[in-house]
Amino acid sequence: MKEYHYTESGLDNVYLVNGFEITSLDNDEKEIFIHDLSGLHKAIGLNLIFKQGLLSGKEIKFIRTTLDFSQKTLGKALGCDYQTILLWEKDSHPISKSADHLLRILFYSYLQPEKDKLIFDLVNEIAELDAQCESNVSSKIRFKEDRDKWKKVA
Repeated sequence: MKEYHYTESGLDNVYLVNGFEITSLDNDEKEIFIHDLSGLHKAIGLNLIFKQGLLSGKEIKFIRTTLDFSQKTLGKALGCDYQTILLWEKDSHPISKSADHLLRILFYSYLQPEKDKLIFDLVNEIAELDAQCESNVSSKIRFKEDRDKWKKVA
């Protein structure tokens, strides 16, 4: 059986050696059935997380769509606006190293919830707090020591 160039992923370099079936339809078109599509996307995602170099625009879009995030939602999670995400996805502007690293960590946590869903939830919680913040003015934070442990005073 021939390899299948899996362009439906949105990535140019994904080929399937097996795990798929091609059926010819009556109208001379072909139908592709891929076994365990979510498992395939997880394998592709893990490969992206551990690849060398910055993520490309298509790779960022693959990650964003796998996360089921809009550009606005991903921007909020990474601390930037949707236009920045758009520029990254179009390869008009490279992703910063820090945003690249955070996106990979967020995506790893999403793909491996049995290992550590805490990071995924924490990044989203921080993004929510950032969205709720109306000013950058820091208020007084008070701490006290209680039984050899420091605690924030309410």
